[in-house]
Amino acid sequence: MKLSEAEVVVTTQHQIEKKAHEGDWFQLSDYGDTGEFYTACRAYFPDETNPAFRYPAWENIPDQLINKEWFSPNFFEFRDALERIDEAETDHFLSWCEYHGHNIAEDDPHQLVAHYQEIHTTYPEFSCEEPDIPEDIQLYQNNYGVFHNTERYSLEVFEDNYD
Repeated sequence: MKLSEAEVVVTTQHQIEKKAHEGDWFQLSDYGDTGEFYTACRAYFPDETNPAFRYPAWENIPDQLINKEWFSPNFFEFRDALERIDEAETDHFLSWCEYHGHNIAEDDPHQLVAHYQEIHTTYPEFSCEEPDIPEDIQLYQNNYGVFHNTERYSLEVFEDNYD
């Protein structure tokens, strides 16, 4: 999901009741905050004094931030906070938020992103290289790299003294 490419169709309840279905796609990257967005929406419907905006369609917006009758005022904060996360990780971040019960529509998105990054930080100074193991010990390793000292057990089970 690319929030930088988020867009939404905006119309009003009055237009829906008239069955005029006037409305248009708004590119949310054109707006810096909720105030700018609603100013543009009001300018699109100048004949209505107090429009009740409706959102019949959207793309690249998480469903937790929008529905047909509501647009989260937290969207722009959330979009700005997600710029700190790699675009490929966005879906994983959203799943993580849902799994842990975070409400992205109401919680502070900058704190959520910081917490997510703190937990999912990789440490490049730690290496995942295999340690050097002498050849004679490698014989006792199974396919999963677990060492089994079979010589010790064989002496305990098959000792010379069977009495």
